[in-house]
Amino acid sequence: MRIAVTGAAGFLGSSVCTRLAGSGHQVLGMDRAGSHLPAGCEASACDISDHDAVRDALQAFAPQAVIHLAALLTLESGSDIVAATRVNALGTAHIFAEALAAGASRIIYASSVAALGGADTSFGDRSVPQPGSVYGATKAYGEHLANCVAPNHPDTTFIGLRYGYVYGPGRARGWREMQEMVEAAHRGDTEIVFPDYPDPVDWTWVEDATDVTVRMLDAEIAGSRVFNVVGDKRRMRDAAQLLAARYPAARLIPKAAVTPPSAWGFWNDGLKSAIGIEPKTTMEQGIDLCLRFLDDGLLASPASTPATAADRHKDGPGPSF
Repeated sequence: MRIAVTGAAGFLGSSVCTRLAGSGHQVLGMDRAGSHLPAGCEASACDISDHDAVRDALQAFAPQAVIHLAALLTLESGSDIVAATRVNALGTAHIFAEALAAGASRIIYASSVAALGGADTSFGDRSVPQPGSVYGATKAYGEHLANCVAPNHPDTTFIGLRYGYVYGPGRARGWREMQEMVEAAHRGDTEIVFPDYPDPVDWTWVEDATDVTVRMLDAEIAGSRVFNVVGDKRRMRDAAQLLAARYPAARLIPKAAVTPPSAWGFWNDGLKSAIGIEPKTTMEQGIDLCLRFLDDGLLASPASTPATAADRHKDGPGPSF
């Protein structure tokens, strides 16, 4: 299959591209810099806020499917609402329009738990977005846009994935409190302060997020659907206890903090019936995997090429707070 991926040099994007290329797909990696893409991908230096660039890239490649992962994250969006709207909202419109014009039959796009905000999550995947941040508002826009466009294009399926916190080695941007704890313990810091949120938050291992994203290419779905993608819900203090056990010389110091404002009550609803799997990696397993990659001197995502974290200008789409 011919598949275009936006945000291809990013944390989740590079993992998805590597998985696809390794499975024999023809992959166009679209990214602002057009460099540090995984092996096996055709590179396109493309800023999604540039309509002409998006049109040229997709018309030339003629993808059968598009996976749209590029975005400005929460802190960036909050500090520049114009840029956030240009990239996350207008950029998504560019991708949708030109993917349709190029003949794509499936568009998979990154939404976020941040789109839900204060929503009543008892409705599962059907929960109506009530974003509480600029980033969340732009992600909610993507969901609304897909729902409005899909009825006019019955031959194309739109699939939104509401990721929570996607983590793993190589995440260089966004919410990194957990990874900073892990990296500090690994390098031998003896005092590590961590935000002691009173509530559990989502921990989705990057390979689980990749599995979900890639399997959606073959899911028997029509029209426009949105799925919650939820990993292990745990407190930061759980991670601190695990690291204290792994590194007895480290003193993990809790600091009172307010739980980041997202709909952490969201849950996997239709995911398993659609693709047969849900995220399965526990927080303990994920942290131990991070430590293993750090032991091996690897900064990149386990499914990506060895570009350093500093080289990655796009990140996974989970909330960054």
